[in-house]
Amino acid sequence: MSLQLSTLSPGDDADLSTFLNALAKESPSVLAYHYPFYRDMLEGLGVGQPNYLGVRRSGRLCGYLPVFVKQSNLGTAFCSLPYFGPNAGVLCSHEDRVEVHELLLKELLRLAEESHALSCSVYTPFLSKDFALYESSFEAFTVVDKFTQYLDLSTAKWSPEIRNRLRRAQRASISVTCEADGARLKEFYDVYQKNCAEYDIPVKPWMCIEFLADQRLRGRYSQIYMAILEDKVIAGLLVLFSPTTVSYYIPCSLPEYRGYQPLTLLIDRAAEEARARGLAYWNWESAPSRESGVYTFKKRWGAREEPYRIYVKTFQSKDTLREIGRARIAQEFPYFFVWPFDRL
Repeated sequence: MSLQLSTLSPGDDADLSTFLNALAKESPSVLAYHYPFYRDMLEGLGVGQPNYLGVRRSGRLCGYLPVFVKQSNLGTAFCSLPYFGPNAGVLCSHEDRVEVHELLLKELLRLAEESHALSCSVYTPFLSKDFALYESSFEAFTVVDKFTQYLDLSTAKWSPEIRNRLRRAQRASISVTCEADGARLKEFYDVYQKNCAEYDIPVKPWMCIEFLADQRLRGRYSQIYMAILEDKVIAGLLVLFSPTTVSYYIPCSLPEYRGYQPLTLLIDRAAEEARARGLAYWNWESAPSRESGVYTFKKRWGAREEPYRIYVKTFQSKDTLREIGRARIAQEFPYFFVWPFDRL
């Protein structure tokens, strides 16, 4: 049967979730970011407008490309997906991959060109190296090579260093809770904001944390862990779930308590619970560089590396992008990958 291309609406959410749940049984690339709840959060935050594309065979969804569009005074940008990391690209079964990639990527590029967009960018999926499928559809593209880190939860074993840190946390009599009532959640956010200020990291809005910690999502798509000492939140961890993969979304800890290793305790608890619910992979997300402290921290846990790419195509001259400049692009398109700044 031939394939039919369509734009997905909230009315397709049940079909989309069914498709993702089935695909997750064969692919670790399905992440929490691909489900309708995350689209709703991004739209609520004003990140852009969703323009999700689907492919059906005999009425059943068999391919999917999540896309956000942002319009600003500078023009329009398309991105799959904004808001960090190898979290998007085309999702489909192995047997349909050639046809589905071609249909979805060419439609995305057509929409971007029709809009005279500044650029169109696609992050390749988590643990997928089918780069040729993107290169056959993108013409005159720019590629940015990146890497992410992950664990295979079925084989991961903690090093003696991590085990020593866990014993230190246990000796400190730190308790762990997943109860995220209003006051506790505010404490979590305060710790997170202090961490962002300490390391000069952009802060995710309060609405993001409040949305993801909602009881309707917790336990199904998200979980929040807090380390408590003397009735005070000293560290926190927010993770997101798909049926196969847990994503390390927001870690934080107070600097004056780090010697007690509260974040180590929370990661261990979250990994243990992920295994218990049958998840196979721990998605550490990407790191700024192999020289960064973030990379070293994840490496201590036995994190493996896997490449991913960002494919970018501009529909304007590079001189136009250079004239606009890095500062204005960042201001007008927060969270979007519009163009590699080191090539302006």
